[in-house]
Parts: sequence; structure tokens; C-alpha cells
Amino acid sequence: MSRGDEALRKVESGEAWAEFCDLLKKAGDVLLREELEPSLFDRAEGLRYLSRLTRAGLLSFAEATGPTTPVFRTMPEGVKMGLDNPDNFYRSASVNPDLTYRIRGRRGSIHYLSFAAQDQNFAARERITGGAGHLEDSELELGPDGRFEIVASQKEHPGNWLRMSPATKQILVRQTFLDRLSEQPVEVAIECVGHDGPPPPLDPARVPGQLLGSALYALGCAQWFYDWVTDFREHAPVNAFHLPPMEKHLHMGGDPNIRMWLGAWKLEPDEALVIEVTPPRCHYWNLQLGNIWAESLDFEFRRTHVNSGQAVLEPDGSVRIVVAHEDPGLPNWLDTAGHHHGTMGVRWVRADRHPEPACRVVKLAELR
Repeated sequence: MSRGDEALRKVESGEAWAEFCDLLKKAGDVLLREELEPSLFDRAEGLRYLSRLTRAGLLSFAEATGPTTPVFRTMPEGVKMGLDNPDNFYRSASVNPDLTYRIRGRRGSIHYLSFAAQDQNFAARERITGGAGHLEDSELELGPDGRFEIVASQKEHPGNWLRMSPATKQILVRQTFLDRLSEQPVEVAIECVGHDGPPPPLDPARVPGQLLGSALYALGCAQWFYDWVTDFREHAPVNAFHLPPMEKHLHMGGDPNIRMWLGAWKLEPDEALVIEVTPPRCHYWNLQLGNIWAESLDFEFRRTHVNSGQAVLEPDGSVRIVVAHEDPGLPNWLDTAGHHHGTMGVRWVRADRHPEPACRVVKLAELR
């Protein structure tokens, strides 16, 4: 029996759904790991995290329109991973590196914009190779009204060109707000050169594989980022930062214009973490808190991050940020949002240097 015939048999018998459910069940194994000392609160949050990853996997695989009819899509609401930037608006499209794509858009007023060709399929962990080409707004040739056109391909093109590699699986658009209330994101669309018309009708033989890809995505993301956070402690103690090598940053698909200090934090109810640094000359910076699963904390309803457009600086140009369970009545307070431990990160974007933030734990009463 051919692979296609086997897939059709699984569709007809219902086995495809059973296989999907069985594989998805394995994603829950991450909740039983103990390296990060998860509390009951953390495990409950982990259940929600797995549900979000499953939604993201289903959108990426089961709802895929195919590489000849790509669409830039945002993540489902609430999906977070890998210390996602609270100031960012992420969109991505699945592509085939053997094809050529045209990206058209209008720049808008958002603070920072970049395009990346990536192989970031966490459903196939051993094949994550990071990024290929990268193009950011200062390199874009723009028309008088802010319009632009980019060619994405393995073969070099004149003008705005985004280099793809034989491993490229998606094109990611990163947009960074300095002020969400006043800035407009980019208008952007993508098409496959030489291919017109709507996506092809559903192919029943592909559906079992799409469901398995969705489950593998949730499984792969959950395990990959848990390992990533566990590794933080190999490079710095709790309540301190480390700067991963640039090669590791790029392997994860990181933007080459960004350097990111990473760390883990832990506080008792009566403690606060004071973080001090003099920001470099840069296009943008931020400091954010995350949970042990590397999800950004609830930035929609709480102040869990601060950026270069919001921070209150000291007279000498330095900044002091206070992480605490309660508001100490000081500038740059970050709310732990019910967590007693988690992750944290500092991003320097297009910076002339990458200073390490100094950290110290104090009693909250001392600050008051």
C-alpha cells in the first residue's frame, strides 16, 4: 500500500484523529519535568500554554494554504513562546525555498520592521538551522509614499532581496512598537511568482500528516523551550543575566540586529529585584518578564515590561527597574503578575554596545 493510500485509509477509518490525539498527549510530559521546580500555579499555566501551542500548530499545519498561495498570518490570540517581545507584532508565511516570492507593502509608522527567512519548524527539532537572509527597514528601498517590494528567493535579485536557503520554511515579519497607541503597523502581502488563483481544494491524503504536524509542533515547542530555559542556569545564577553567543542567537532564528541578555528570576513575597544599567546608544531597548515556560507575562493588563520609549531615566542616563509583587511606588516597576519565579530578558536593538544589567535582591520595605 502506498503512503497516499495508507493516509486515505486512516481518514476513512478515523485512525488519523486517534493518532493525532495520542501524539498530542505526549506533549503533556513536559508538565511532569522538575528541573525548573514548577509549582501548582506553574503547572496550571503550563496546561494553558500547551493549549495555546496546539492552536498555533493547527493554524500552521492543518490550515496551511500551501507554498504556492502563502498568506501572512498572525499567531492566534494569546499564543506566546520563547520570551516573545510584548512590543512586537509577529506575522509569518509558509514558503517553499525552491520557489520565488514577491512581498509588497507600505512601511507605516511602526518603530522597527524586519523580514527574516527561517527554518523554525519546532515539529522537527533536529532540522532547526536558524535563519538565512534578513532585511530590516533601514536597508529597504522605499517609494515616496513608503511602499516597498521585496523578492524572496535563493537566487540573488537587484533591489530589495531577502535571501532564502535550501532549508527555509517560513518568512517572518517582526514589527516593534515603541508606542502601540500612536504607531501604525506595516501593510504587507506575499505572493508566489508564477502562481495565480486560489489555494487548491483539500487533499484528503494530506490531512493525517497535517494533524501530526500540528501535534508535533506543540510537543516540539514545549520541550525545546523548557530545555532552553533550563540551560539559563548553566550560564548565570538566578536573579542575574547571561548573554548567549551570537551563533546561538542566530540558530534560534534571532534578528542579527538584536542582542538579548537572558536570565531567571525568583523572589520571596517580601523581596524585590532591582535591575540597573546605562542603556547604550540604540534604536530601541526593552526589559521584560516571562514565566518558566518562556511566555511573556500578561502585558495586556499589567505592567510586565518597559521599553526605551516608556522608561524613566536617572539624571546620569542610567535606568533602575524594580521587579516586585507589589507596587513600591517607584518609577519603572514591573509586576510579577502572581508568579514567584520566571524568566527575563533585555533586548538591545541596533546598539553600539551591549552592557550587562546589574541585579540585586533587596527587601521590598527598603525601597519604600
